[in-house]
Formats: sequence, C-alpha cells, structure tokens
Amino acid sequence: MTQHTQDTLYLLDSYGLIYRSYFAFISHPLTNKAGENVSALYGFFRSLAMILKTYRPRYFLAAFDSRTPTFRHEWYPEYKATRDKTPEDLHAQIPHIEKILTALGIACLRKDGFEADDIIATLARRSAQEGRRCVIISGDKDLAQLVGDFVSVLKPDKSEALAQCGVEEVKAHWGVAPAQMLDYLSLIGDSADNIPGVKGIGPKTAVKLLQDYGTLDAVYEHIDSIAGAVQKKLAAGKDSAYFSKKLITLADNVPIEGTLDDYRCTALHYAETAALLKEYELPHLGELYAKAAGESETAGSAAEQNTAAGKADVNTATAGKTGATTAADDIGTKPANSAAAQPAELRKNDGEYRTVTDAEELEAVIAEAEAQGFAAFDCETTGLNPLYDSLVGFSLSLKAGTGIYVPLKAPAPELGEQPFAVMPFAAAKKLLARLWNNKELTLVLHNGKFDYQVLRTAGMFTRAGCRLFDTMIAAWLLEPDNLSFGLENLTEAQLGLQGLDYKDVVPKGCTFAAVSLPQATAYAAEDADFTLQLYHVYKPALGQANLTTLFETLEMPLMPLLADMEAQGIFLKKEELAAFSEELADTLARDEAEIYKLVGHPFNIASPKQLQEVLFTERKLPTGKKTKTGYSTDISVLEELAAIDELPAKILDYRASAKLKSGYADALPLLADANGRIHTSFIQTGTATGRLSSRDPNLQNIPIRGEEGRKIRKAFYAADGCKLISADYAQIELVILAHFSQDENLVKAFRQGTDIHAATAALIFNVSVENVVPDMRRIAKVINFGVMYGMSAFRLANQLRISRTEAADFITRYFTTYSGVAAFMETLKESAAEKGFVETLMGRRRYIRAINSRNQTQRAAAERIAINTPIQGSAADIVKTAMLHVDRALKRQHLSAHLLLQVHDELILEAPDSEVDSVKALLKQEMEHVVKLAVPLRVSIESGSCWGDFH
Repeated sequence: MTQHTQDTLYLLDSYGLIYRSYFAFISHPLTNKAGENVSALYGFFRSLAMILKTYRPRYFLAAFDSRTPTFRHEWYPEYKATRDKTPEDLHAQIPHIEKILTALGIACLRKDGFEADDIIATLARRSAQEGRRCVIISGDKDLAQLVGDFVSVLKPDKSEALAQCGVEEVKAHWGVAPAQMLDYLSLIGDSADNIPGVKGIGPKTAVKLLQDYGTLDAVYEHIDSIAGAVQKKLAAGKDSAYFSKKLITLADNVPIEGTLDDYRCTALHYAETAALLKEYELPHLGELYAKAAGESETAGSAAEQNTAAGKADVNTATAGKTGATTAADDIGTKPANSAAAQPAELRKNDGEYRTVTDAEELEAVIAEAEAQGFAAFDCETTGLNPLYDSLVGFSLSLKAGTGIYVPLKAPAPELGEQPFAVMPFAAAKKLLARLWNNKELTLVLHNGKFDYQVLRTAGMFTRAGCRLFDTMIAAWLLEPDNLSFGLENLTEAQLGLQGLDYKDVVPKGCTFAAVSLPQATAYAAEDADFTLQLYHVYKPALGQANLTTLFETLEMPLMPLLADMEAQGIFLKKEELAAFSEELADTLARDEAEIYKLVGHPFNIASPKQLQEVLFTERKLPTGKKTKTGYSTDISVLEELAAIDELPAKILDYRASAKLKSGYADALPLLADANGRIHTSFIQTGTATGRLSSRDPNLQNIPIRGEEGRKIRKAFYAADGCKLISADYAQIELVILAHFSQDENLVKAFRQGTDIHAATAALIFNVSVENVVPDMRRIAKVINFGVMYGMSAFRLANQLRISRTEAADFITRYFTTYSGVAAFMETLKESAAEKGFVETLMGRRRYIRAINSRNQTQRAAAERIAINTPIQGSAADIVKTAMLHVDRALKRQHLSAHLLLQVHDELILEAPDSEVDSVKALLKQEMEHVVKLAVPLRVSIESGSCWGDFH
C-alpha cells in the first residue's frame, strides 16, 4: 500500500493538552486583569505554536470529549468516577480555546456520547486503511493500542518535549506490542478512569503473561498451566478483565462525515488569532502570532515560487518555514531526544555579549547602571568554595539580551590557551566597591550569597550597601515545593532559553581560569543576562502574590547575615571527636557481637538484602511495606518490630551509633579549616516551610537530646577569651498554635507560664497539674507536637507503645480539651481547599496541589501540610526576624559578639567574656519582642565554653 506522506493527518487530544497546560501553572496561575485564570489558554496556544512550527501539518484536527455522558457511562456508571471534578476556572476556558482554534483555522470536532479518543481512533483507522500516515498528539496510554505502520503518537515527556512513539517505542516503554496494549490494560486496569482490571495483577505480571501467551484469550485458555497466586487472581478476576477490555476498547466507528479536506490547515489565520489573544490579555502570545502572520505571507510567496519550480513539499525537512515558526521560536521549546524531526523546544540563546578590560569602559557601564537603578551581576571563580577560591572575572547585564564580561585572571601559559588582556584588579576592585555600596542601586543576583562572599573575601566591602534581589530566592518564595532553583532550570522554565553548559565550556579537570576569553565572555555574560531576564519575571510575580514585603524585609536582608555567619565559622576540638569515635567503635563492636549472637551467624548488618533474609525468612517476623528490592527495613519498620523481638532494637542501636561515627565523629574534623573552624553552609531555599537548612556539615541533624548528641556538641567551642551563648525559643510552634487558634485553655496555660505539657496532661487525664506524673506528661508532649503534624492514632500508638484504641481516645480527649485547636485546623483545611494555598504569620505562601483530590491518601497528606505549614513556617519567620533584630542590635550597641549558628529554634552566638551579660540581656529583649502574639514568646538563654554545656 502506498503511503501518502504529504497528506499526514495530525490528531490532537485537546483535553489532554488543556489539562496539562492548566496544571503546569497550578502553583501560580496566570490571570488577566479581572482575576480570571488564563493558564490553559496560554499553555495550549504556546504548545500549539511549537507543534505547528515543528511539524508544519497540512491536515490537523483538534478532537474534544463529549459534553454529555458517553456509552461507557451507560455500561458502567462508575466510569471515571474517582477523578477530581474539573476546576471551574479550567472549564470556563474551554469555549475560548475552541473559539480561538476556529479563528486560527484549525478544525474542531466533538461527538455526543463519544470521547476524543474514539474520534481519534475512528480517523486513525480510516487513515491507515487509505495508506495515509496519522500522527496522534497525546499523552494518553489508551491511544498506544492504535500505533502501527501508519499510526504513531507524539507523547509529551517530563520536559514537555514531544517524543515520537512508534511500534518499537511502545514495546520499549510498556513491554508489549501495540496490538497487545488493549489486553495489557485490561489486566492491570486504570485507576485514573476507575477501570478495575484484575485485582493483584500489576504491570510486570501482565507483561510476562502476554509475553508467554500473547493475548488475554490465550491467557485464560491456558490458566491451568499458570502457577500459584497469579492463577487464583486471574480466575477471580476473569469477568473484570473482560469487562475492563470492553471499556478500554476504543470505538473506531464514530459517525464522522466529511473528507480529509475538512481538516486542511495550510492557510492559517495568524493575524486574527493574534488579535484574539491580545483581547484575552495574552499580549506576548498575541505578538508571537502577529509575527507569524507576517512570516506566513513571506513563506507563502516562497512556497508558491517553489511550487512553480516543482520543489514544494511542506512535509520535508528542507521546506520553507511557514506559519508559527516565529511563534514557536520566540516561545521557546526544548529539544526532544529522538529523531531530528522532533521539536526544538528551547530557543538557543543569541545574546550580544562583549569583553571589557578597560577601566573607563567599565566605569561607563556602571554609571549607566546607576542611572537606570538596577543591574544583574555574576562572578566566575576557580571553584565552589567562596571563602577560599579566587575571583576569575565578573559579568554585568543592564538590558535583556546583552551583557559584558570583565576578566581579572588570564589562563596560565601551560594550559595552552592564548594569553589575553585582563582588567587590573585594583581598578576593578574600586569600581565594584562603588557598585556594591550604592544605596540607590538594586543589584540582581542568582544564588547571590555566593557572589557576596566571593567579593567580600576579595576585599570589595565588609557589608554591601546596595539593595539586593536574588532571583533564586524569589523563585523559591513563589514555588517553595520546587526541587531545583538552579539558573539553568529556571531559565528554561521561565524564559524558554537554552544557555551554554558549564561542562562544555570548562575543560575537564580544569577551573574557569582555564577558559578561553571568547568562551568565558559568552558563558559569564549569558549568566548575568539570564539573571536580569528572570528579575523582570519574578519582581512583578512577587507583587502579585503579596510576597514583596517578605522578600525585601526578611529574606534579602537575611542573605548577607548568613554569609557573615558562614565566614565566621565555629571552632572545633578535634580531640573531643577522636575520643568519641573510639568510644563509638567499641560500642559498634559490642552491638555487632550481640546481634550475631542473637542471629546465630555473622552477616552484613548494613546490607538491606541480608537484613531482610535474617528478619523475615530466618526469624519469620511480620513483613511491612514492600520496596523494589524486597520488604523494607527502614527505621519505622524496625521500631514496630522492636515491640515483639529484641533483634530489631539492637539493629536500631547499631545504626544510630554507625551514623554518629561516620556522619559526625569521623566526618566533622575533615571539614575544619587550617584554623580549626567549621564553616557550614546555610541554605535559604532548602525547605518548603521557610526553615533554614545547612550542609557541609548538616548541623540540623545533630541529635538534640541524649548523651550522644551532647558529646558531638561538646566538640564545638568558643574562641579563647570568649563564650558561646545559646538563645532557644521555648516551644515556639505550640505558642504559634495558641496564637492562631485562640484556644482558651492553650492561651491560658501560656499566659500563666505553666508547663504546657503538664497542663495538657492535667486536662486530658482530669487531674491537677501537681498530680501529673512523668508518664502522663510524656504522653501529653507527644500529642502536643503530634497534632501539628497530623499524627494519626496508628502513629501515636506506635510511638507510645499503646493500643490504637487508647491512642484514638487520647487524641479525642486532646481535641475535646483544646476545641479551639480543632476548629482552627478545620478552618485551615477549608481555606486551603478554597484558595489552593496556606500562609504564615508574615505572608509566606505554600501552594497545595492535592488539597481537593478525591484520592483520600493524597488529600489527607495535603491536609497535614495545610495544618503544619502555617505553624512551622511562622516559626521560621519569627526565628529569621529575630536573627536580623539581634544582628542590628549588636551593631547598634557596638558589641563585637556575633551570630555563629542557627539550628532549629536556637541561635548560637560567640561573645567576649566581658560582653556575655550584655548580650544575654540583648537577646532576651530582642527575641521575646520580635513580634506581638496573643501569648508571650519566651527564650531560654545559656552560656558556656562549648555547645554541649547547654540544655
């Protein structure tokens, strides 16, 4: 059969793209001036531009689902019943999308009683019968059953690129051929559509069955030859399997009239589309489609000339660019990994960058920056340690698409690079000091703490005077649950631009000092340029989310303070840790011997596989959760098993000692500098709640309680003639809970200065505070902190080693006692469900995607986040604000004491012996009055020669 490649029909699963576009912006929806959500509109037509540009389709149809229930709902009323209801603000955008598609000249089709998949199946079958290629654009796995010689799928991957999915790709991805996909899905079911499949049969088992027997019918014909539990599951689920197959089978007989010409799209109306997009307050997209209109006319003339010469073929790689070329290029997309015909989703950067080595020329650039009031800055160094690595050069950008690079160090001759002129360091230092100390200037940075430390180490300033805007911190405030805030990721996501890769610029085993001048200029100036462009994205976004005040008055002032704390470091006594390491080695040897004695033979205690064998096969202990490598042996499982067997308890002790030895006693001395001081790195963007984290070393993970944790903290000492001072907020999260909930009993306890855990125990157990015994207080303490994290009766029972019934009774009594807390938590959940986010005391936001999920497990987890985040996040707000107040007060009083560490709710300072009393008084004043709450903030303040002297 002849293939009509020039007449390829492209079929779009419209709802798939609409939903994907809407939820891509779920954390920060795009809205127009009226506050209406336009995320789906923007994402849909942004993606469509890329598709039109890349594949230049001659025939294109956008298929839509029926507005009325389908024949599948008649067969099975529960079909898709578990799906969340379509958000109203998404539903409202669909008619507008259809209107714009029609204006553009794209055919739209829906049929009552049928899904878009059925329309696609019908037209794909017709195309294949006629020998015409058909390309389906969808991420729906159901459509993989249609793939064949004439039908392929363009499937969005995680990077939003479109990956070609043919017969071999289906086999590689699912493990079965397209012809087997229907039977495969019938066996495993589809939770998204509420299709049952065969209970207990997962993808791996389904693949093996179909590899062995070929089809679902053959599986049941040979069911007697299938062993064990699989046979039982198949037998019990036979009716369900065939009913599922009936539901999953795509209808390829939808009554569709017309011919292929009805879907022709070679004369698209870009100008009309541009005007409509601008009406919908999507001016950027409107401009892109407007540009496409102009280029379409030019390309059309070229195509006519080519046709006259017998050269026209709009589906070949050499065809003239038409239609949305400019739109897609300007929108920006990322290259797919497969064939050359795949879309290039990201635009290559084409910024105009130059090298500056003349001081007068740099001064002119800085003067221009001062005149406009802002500039983006980035520096290049010989490594990633800002306290020890040296400055190689720096870059500035004042206007998007432009930038300069100022080299300060040329490659050594032995590296083989051509020597080049650099700016004298003294001249650069003078001008940079002027730039960084200009109070009227906003300096835009990305991961600015690094640049700040590098320049301060180089002697540019002590504490910069300019305003700072860190795009990494801005991105984090706007989407705190993101996993990466690197410049490359944000540039791709927000700007659609692909920059130079560090690995391609810097020779392997070398530093930036070895890079040639042209490459150094291109790479460094590009970073400053991208940072400036992100500034123009994030500055208004912060305002729209009411986060500007938090950003400008808390997070940005905190950044240089953290840099100061890192530079100070804290003195470490290596001999203390060496002694503790030897002690831990003895403990490990003793624990190991006892474990081997209990088991009856030696084994690798650190091996999960061998531990699984010992616990679950040899000792026949009950198995818990399953992982890819077998049954879990994590801490939660071992803690449960410890209640019925002594071996898991011994293993927990062994693991704790091994972690202390390898993670702290042996590791910390290696991190100390030549002066014996440890310089941890504080991470502002490391948590979604706003709490600081740290690394190299992670001081947050040092055990707070217990003798082992104290022995590690005892190695952290004050300098000679100084003391360490600890200021620790007392039960700050419970204080915040009392403030927010206004619960009468909780507020009363804090105002009276009562031991809150004893007060809770007294109320729960109906005794006086004086008659509360330690065990009552212990239970109350676990509940007090547990409720903020949504602790269930199951978890409480495990932690207290009591029955689940007792645990549930304790929780019930707690919420009866503190009814205001229960009401507050319900209010939080309702507000989160309505708004999609929660806020802290100072306006920090956290978006919660699953808060309205119909999946009970997902929704319960989201509700726990909704309760915990305002409390833990507000504690972070208060502690950070206290750090700033303390630092300013120390400077105001001309004290030489300084902050060293922030760990959880505790601040650690170092002060000369003569200032200790003054600093303690200052800490109490500043920290207890940092915010006004309904209940008092209280701080516990101690001093000593080492950290281990406290608590």
